[in-house]
Amino acid sequence: MNLQQLKVFVLTVQLQKLYLVAERLGITQPTVTFHLNKLQQELGVSLFQSKSYHVLKLSEAGEDLYHYAKHIAVMADEIDVLMDEHRQNKRARLLIGSTHTPATYMLPKYIAELKQQHPQLAMMLEVKPAPFIVDKIKQYELDIGIISETAINDEELVSLPLTKDDLVVVFYPEHPFASLTEAQWKPACLSEVPIVSHESGSISRQLIDQWCERHQVKLDIAIEVSGSEALKSAIQQRLGYGILSETAIKGDVQQGTLMMRPIPEWSSERHIFAIRHKKRLVTPAMRLFWERLQRSFLLSE
Repeated sequence: MNLQQLKVFVLTVQLQKLYLVAERLGITQPTVTFHLNKLQQELGVSLFQSKSYHVLKLSEAGEDLYHYAKHIAVMADEIDVLMDEHRQNKRARLLIGSTHTPATYMLPKYIAELKQQHPQLAMMLEVKPAPFIVDKIKQYELDIGIISETAINDEELVSLPLTKDDLVVVFYPEHPFASLTEAQWKPACLSEVPIVSHESGSISRQLIDQWCERHQVKLDIAIEVSGSEALKSAIQQRLGYGILSETAIKGDVQQGTLMMRPIPEWSSERHIFAIRHKKRLVTPAMRLFWERLQRSFLLSE
């Protein structure tokens, strides 16, 4: 017994003419007869009182089957409609996890574009540190992650490098760093004036601490700040220079409110990656978002 046989049976009872059933389903009348015969053979009972389909009066077994089959047929049609809505992203939901920088400076554009084209698509953006996002991806609790990392070496993940996102030294235009020549720009310069630092434990802070250890630099931390916008504001209030994602300060540099220089003798290259679980079923909504990111950054290279 299969769904097509049940649909043929239900329509036969409702329409009372095999040619009408054939027309409704877009099949031939002999195919309708075949499905009815096959259904009765598999069930091992007669569903009609006559072997001839010229008189379509149900047997007791047919009455009992019709009671359930009509509900199954209706539910199958509802499932078709529901899945079609998912295919068209009318009921789909996209769960995105992101670290702070891409969530603030990159993703709003892509989310807005996707919502404009697919207004029924439900989307959620969770902003957390990279290890948290990776763990949620591995637990199948997020569809796609957008994170800043130096590299993605994880066999469970599919990764797509989107753009370079190195850390840079950021300062207000009147800061002493602005007047230094390239020859004067040394690792020791960063220990001579106060810094507005990332909070302990953040990925950026870990990379900076590793750099300080390699170059024997001790930073003069004026204040620890969580979040790029708060850190930029503290720099603009002359609390010190900072070390921030280049992506996060491009707009400020273009406006002239902040300046930047590469970290002297910096070797780590950080990128923003899109990630997803290798074994996760890629939904139409995931594919749309992933391909949009891929196209956009390939075109910008």
